[in-house]
Amino acid sequence: MNDGPVRAATAHAIPVNPIAEGIARAVLQNFPHTLCFHCLAAEQGIKEHDARAAALVLIARDHFDVVRRICHSCQRTEESLVSEKGVES
Repeated sequence: MNDGPVRAATAHAIPVNPIAEGIARAVLQNFPHTLCFHCLAAEQGIKEHDARAAALVLIARDHFDVVRRICHSCQRTEESLVSEKGVES
């Protein structure tokens, strides 16, 4: 049984879960400031691992990236999730 041509997976085909939506909203609202994953997770009331997992979804579909920046909250230089407009060094 052939269902027609196989469609290539696109970035827009990846569903976004509520955690990823909350992370994206927080990153965009804090721009141009960044938060490390520890502080971003604490702000969202989730585990750091879950914040990093949500970041992978955002990187794959919504033009986000991980960079090293000074965290606006804890002042440590750590990995931070930024939107495409915040990637310039």
